Parts: sequence; structure tokens; C-alpha cells
Amino acid sequence: MKNLLLLLCFTQILMAQPKDYVKISQDFIEAAKFGEGNTEEFVALIANANETDLLNQLTNDDLKKAFFINLYNGFTNYALKKDPEKYKSRSAFFTSKQFVLAGNELSLDDIEHGFLRKSSIKYTVGKLNKIFPPKLEKKFRVDKLDYRIHFSLNCGAKSCPPIFFYDPKKINQQLDVATKSYLTGDASYDKEKNILRVPVLMSWFRGDFGDKKGILKICQDLKIIPENVNPKLEYNEYDWSLFLENFKN
Repeated sequence: MKNLLLLLCFTQILMAQPKDYVKISQDFIEAAKFGEGNTEEFVALIANANETDLLNQLTNDDLKKAFFINLYNGFTNYALKKDPEKYKSRSAFFTSKQFVLAGNELSLDDIEHGFLRKSSIKYTVGKLNKIFPPKLEKKFRVDKLDYRIHFSLNCGAKSCPPIFFYDPKKINQQLDVATKSYLTGDASYDKEKNILRVPVLMSWFRGDFGDKKGILKICQDLKIIPENVNPKLEYNEYDWSLFLENFKN
């Protein structure tokens, strides 16, 4: 009897422990990748998360970036596999509050532009931020915008970066790899014409990248262009075709 009581007490203590929400976001990605039926369980865990516990766990930008990148990619893949027809109206798909985090309804735009881009206004190419952001954004948003997140977010399109399992302990290395992989695969330099072609998302969010000067510096650091050149920028077209199996091992 004494052993049984001890076991029950220990079980209750374990059940009372806060859930590891970053780990849940990682498991959510794994479930989406392999098409496992328990994706619904992770959606429910995220929806029913304790907001205070979540805030206490997301204590720095590395944790926030890993959690919200995983959440964005997981939600996108989950929603479009469940109903691909949603992609026919992309604007509604990104703006509709179809997901729940700790009891709060939110959209993919809330995650991307609110939390990860620090309350940036969507259609201002990274130039303006909300003067009065919602309370939820102020609670969960990053302290500093990191342009590399643009090479990690998968919106379901063929031109999107692949979905990857982001770990806060390795996130800077992972984001560096994601940036290098995407840009070296999509950017090119025509030496004769002195034209640098880069992904169009670098135009959509050019303020995040530091405008032309910042874009050139990024491409110089990655050896896409040599130093001391000032090429004309041109942008590659974006392929919005639906592509849901874009996972990186």
C-alpha cells in the first residue's frame, strides 16, 4: 500500500510538471514529416498550452525562433495536408486565425510578422513596425529581428525553403546552413553584365536584409559575388505551386 501511494504521488508530480513546449514543436515537425496521425495531438497540446508556462520557457530569442519556426512550418503543413483547397486563396490562408496557441487564436501572419519579425507591418518591405502591437505579440515576439528566418519558413510553395527541425541549442548554425543552402541554390552573379539575381523574398522584405547594401554584404560573405563590386539587383520569380513534401533530412 505504501509503495502504491508513493507511485501515485510521483505520477501526480510528473503530471503537474510544465510541458516542454519547444520539444512539442519539434515533435510536431517530425509528425508532419512522416505523415503520422498524431499531428492532431500536437495541435491540441499547443492549443491548450499554459500561457504562463510557455512564457517562462521562451526566455530568449534562440528559444523563440526555434519554437515559432517549428510552429509555423508545422501548422502550414498540417493545414494544407488536411485541406489543400485552402491554398487556392493564399491571402486568406495566411491571414485567417485558424490556429490556436495557449488559448489564443492566431494566423500564420501573426507568427511570421508578429512574433518572428517583431511586429513588422506585412506590406512595408520591412520598413515599418506596428505602433500599437497586440498584447500577445508583445509577450512572445523576438527582441531582435533575424533576417535568416526568411530562409527557414515554409509556406507550402515550391520556392519555399525546406522544412527542418529547429533546435534552440543549434539554431544559429542551422539558420546559417539554411541561408547558405537557399541562397547558393537560388542566387547567381553575371560578371559580364554585373547583375546579381537573388530570391524575390529579398525584395519583399528588403528592410530586414539591410536593403541593397545588406543584400550585397550577405552575398559577398557567401562568396556569391566578389568584394568591391556594386552589381544591379534583379529578382527571381517565385513558384507558388503547392509542394508539401519539401522536408530536409
